[in-house]
Amino acid sequence: MVTSLAVSGALWLAMIAAAAWGAVTLAPGARIPVHFGSAERCFWVGKRAGLLIWPAAGALCYAVLGGISASRLAAGWVPGVRDVLLPAVMCVLLGFQVGALALARQGTASAPAAGGGRGAQTTVRSD
Repeated sequence: MVTSLAVSGALWLAMIAAAAWGAVTLAPGARIPVHFGSAERCFWVGKRAGLLIWPAAGALCYAVLGGISASRLAAGWVPGVRDVLLPAVMCVLLGFQVGALALARQGTASAPAAGGGRGAQTTVRSD
């Protein structure tokens, strides 16, 4: 359990480092995507908000899942689940953050105008 928290803490520090890298390398007018699992739910926010949202989401997941894993709620869980769940979630969040920073670095041409909300992306279905 302690190792799980330590690895997850290191991943959260990596999220903070990625945000610091983005603060230095991204253009002042850059827009960063914040998405909730799919392209249809992608919101483009300003640079400052985007750089703060990702590490804040990591801190929230770290606190909630770490607390649940250490509590009596997880007493009946398989020990492997308690040890792997939090680092896995933190890895996914770090991956999404790095992807968002990569999209923001490509330029703001594909991002909607300020306050535009959802990205102007089209999904193609093959039925």
